[in-house]
Amino acid sequence: MARRFVSCFDNSVHIQKSDLSELLHASASPGMTEAEVRAIIEKCMQHYEDYSEQRRALAHEDGAIFFSPPWCPSFENSMLWIGGCRPSLAIRLLYSITGSEMDAHLEEFLKGQYGQLASVGLMGLTARQLQMVNELHERTLRAEDRLSSQLATIQEDVADKPLLPIITRRQQAGTNNLFVSASSTVHTNNGDHADREMEMTMQTYDEGLARLVGEADGLRLSTARTLLTEILSPRQAMELLVTAKQLHLSLHDLAVRRDRQLGCG
Repeated sequence: MARRFVSCFDNSVHIQKSDLSELLHASASPGMTEAEVRAIIEKCMQHYEDYSEQRRALAHEDGAIFFSPPWCPSFENSMLWIGGCRPSLAIRLLYSITGSEMDAHLEEFLKGQYGQLASVGLMGLTARQLQMVNELHERTLRAEDRLSSQLATIQEDVADKPLLPIITRRQQAGTNNLFVSASSTVHTNNGDHADREMEMTMQTYDEGLARLVGEADGLRLSTARTLLTEILSPRQAMELLVTAKQLHLSLHDLAVRRDRQLGCG
């Protein structure tokens, strides 16, 4: 595994931790202006965009590796969708935070003290904001389904169409080992041709995976940007970002610890 793949991920974790520290400092500073908070949010988004661009470039070298990246612990890998988290999870997290805050202030709500609740973090979402979140959620789910369908098509096509005839020709040529080194001198001409076909098929498949990773990253980025900069207020966006980063970093640390306990890392 090329070191630059690992460095890209490790650097992103380091930047996330740095961004989280800045966000926590800002959230504990009530005197910070809305413009200052917005600048911090935009800085976090720029870091996300930079990371997506780096991933896009690396995916052109090896698209398949992003579907089970060896630099991530196994538990974290089990939760991946096309090389990362589902874009809709950001919206589900927003719903969860809002629900938790509602539970925490249930007594005030039952007493009809709505005015006080309007200023409590994500509890202050307006009816228009909730409508926009719901519309974004629906669009994002449709886009996820479309990409999931494309992935299934790529996987089915590579097995049904290119690989089966290649395997048949290799068997006819007397070459049963599908993974013989290209440098082997025991291949027949037909076997060598089948090897080249196999390599070309795998390359086409990998290019398709790389394209999907790029599109999925684009969806993750656009969903986050719409939610954080177009729907939520700067303070609300900051609250969501803090929770999202804490969740991701904590899950990553716990998953790494789990792998070590299991002797996997």
